Amino acid sequence: MEDLTGRQFGPYQVVAPLGEGGMAAVYKAYQPSVDRYVALKVLPQHFAKDPEFVERFKREARVIAKLQHPHILPVHDFGESDGYTYMAMRFIRGGELSDWIEQNQPLSLPQIRRIISQIGDALDYAHGQGVMHRDVKPSNVLIDERGNCLLTDFGLARMVETSVKLTRTGGILGTPAYMSPEQGMGQGIDHRSDIYALGVILYEMITGRPPYQAETPMAIMIKHIQSPLPPPSKYNPDLPEDVERVILKALAKEKEDRYATAGDLVQALEQATAHPTISTGAERPTVAAIRPPQTQEVETAVPPTPIPQPAPAPEQETETAVPTPTPTPTPAPPRKRRTWLYAVIGTIVVAIIGIALLSLFDGSDDPENIEPFTGEIPP
Repeated sequence: MEDLTGRQFGPYQVVAPLGEGGMAAVYKAYQPSVDRYVALKVLPQHFAKDPEFVERFKREARVIAKLQHPHILPVHDFGESDGYTYMAMRFIRGGELSDWIEQNQPLSLPQIRRIISQIGDALDYAHGQGVMHRDVKPSNVLIDERGNCLLTDFGLARMVETSVKLTRTGGILGTPAYMSPEQGMGQGIDHRSDIYALGVILYEMITGRPPYQAETPMAIMIKHIQSPLPPPSKYNPDLPEDVERVILKALAKEKEDRYATAGDLVQALEQATAHPTISTGAERPTVAAIRPPQTQEVETAVPPTPIPQPAPAPEQETETAVPTPTPTPTPAPPRKRRTWLYAVIGTIVVAIIGIALLSLFDGSDDPENIEPFTGEIPP
């Protein structure tokens, strides 16, 4: 996108570029009528030429602008000008949480608790208003001059997703390192996908790394779908067991096994860090340990044959249409959809396109995006 410095967008005078991700650009702009600076996010011109997108943008922007919470970046205004569509937001002299995490490892439990509490409260409020974020990650969390976190870019992933019609073709949008299994499979998502992403941020702050790493976005998504979660205590041996239990629940593969709300996660973490249980060498909690008892289930269709995985003692099992309720010594449990990799592999391939397009709204690629926050986040 061309440099728009010096241009006028409605009441905003573009002063200087702040950052650019893919095709979208963020500028520092001045609004003379109220004597303030704003962060102006400008979309490429071809979006403004799409009447359906413009109408959807206005509708979504109105919803986002109504979100009034101390830890959500306020949207002041939006509109069209000179062939561009723009959104004016509060200008932050701070930085991104992603940079702060990298620069301040290892983090203390009080610092981590404060950050998760602020992001979680913001998500809990937004979910209560019927708004999902869909792309929760550290680079979408800004830190102001006082060390407070502000969640940004609510709903923008949804705007891109519908504008490029990825939903109809089985594509998805998101950031692989923070993407829930159901999101990676292109299936229906709800607020618990945001909770999963918040759990990934918690895992990363506790261990200094995301739970899954691989050479390609596809490989990372597959790990989120099928690979067991590496225990955070593997990378942080001093982690209290109660805190590890919170992380395991937040990152459960099945959304039904996660916290029901972001507020529940925040409360559980506060309780776990208030009087943490120090490991005595006994076996730590696992995903199975925190999972509630299973009710009886019956598969109504035969899952596709899963991709074979090497194992020390391969299971012997045969897929049938519907299990006959005859007594058997040890009936095989119904297989979860996360193992249906053949069924979702096409979705994951198409998803790579979506990941590239999501950079449309991500201004974090440029190190000059926002002035770095180098202060301390108080406990």
